Amino acid sequence: MNKKEKKRFKRKNLRLKNLNLDKLSNFEDEEVIEDKRAVQKNLEQSSKSSKSNLNLGAARVVEVLSNNRCLVQYNKKTFEAVISGRLKQIGHHTRTILAVGDLVNMNLENNLIEEINPRHNTLSRFTEDSFQKEIILAANIDQVVITSAFANPGFRIGLIDRYLCAAAINEITPIICINKSDLAEPEQIAEFDFYREKGIQVIFTSAETEEGLEELKILLKDKETVFSGSSGVGKSTLINCLEPGLNLRVAEVSEYSNKGMHTTTSTKIVEWSFGGFLVDTPGIRTFTLHSKHKELIPRAFPGFDQLRKDCKFHNCTHTHEIKCAVKQAVDDEKYSEEHYLSYLRIMESLEEI
Repeated sequence: MNKKEKKRFKRKNLRLKNLNLDKLSNFEDEEVIEDKRAVQKNLEQSSKSSKSNLNLGAARVVEVLSNNRCLVQYNKKTFEAVISGRLKQIGHHTRTILAVGDLVNMNLENNLIEEINPRHNTLSRFTEDSFQKEIILAANIDQVVITSAFANPGFRIGLIDRYLCAAAINEITPIICINKSDLAEPEQIAEFDFYREKGIQVIFTSAETEEGLEELKILLKDKETVFSGSSGVGKSTLINCLEPGLNLRVAEVSEYSNKGMHTTTSTKIVEWSFGGFLVDTPGIRTFTLHSKHKELIPRAFPGFDQLRKDCKFHNCTHTHEIKCAVKQAVDDEKYSEEHYLSYLRIMESLEEI
């Protein structure tokens, strides 16, 4: 028995002198008392608490303040709550225990969160290290508005494609919103025909001219929507136009890097006056997928689902296989080469991880 194992047991002061070892019946179980220690629980054990018989109320997390504290909404009132010690023992695979949008059961006497209900979906990005820790942007949502801009900074096809893959994998409806349409060139607008042909909603907006705002408001009405995208694309300005009373802080693009600067510093939920909820997230510059999704990307990538049925192999990755319908469509100029290269970069990045 090594030193670590010895610490797990407390032995009584037993006098074993003259005791024959073959008479095991003389050695009773209670003579060895195991030192009970806290053991990390798995996620399945988090669904129900032994305190479920208490006066628990169903609430929703509207902002995460720290790994243990959050703001919740209960009966249209917002106040601070703390997670229970039991939930801290669970083996979470995410950066934080709670996520904005989580549905929880809370002890109404002390504002202690006892249970986190299963999430029906999440929009998440992952760290770029080998551990691939999950960073949940929002949970339990209907749709994601992938926000970008025509200029200052310009849109990145690769980033949009990564968001679309994540949305498809998690069964979230995507809406592509390209802001600053007053700065758009005709050839830039044409680039988004690709997405529209694949059945993806695309809206061009401008805070200056108010183009597209009413169309966007119709799509947002009575839906749980997360706004996400690069920093500096005018996301906060756009939200202020849709809901002037919010007065979200805005900032200019950095002259040094030509990249956006973060104005939203934490993810939070607010209610639209016209119906529905907004999940506002800080701007991000990278959106990393998880290596476990590598097998799903060939089906989730925009436009591949219609083509892959004609591939020779049912598990075709559309990279090196013979008689691949996707590669043939690219060769025949029936599928965008730019987006196919975007797909290859995603697959290569997952290989590196």
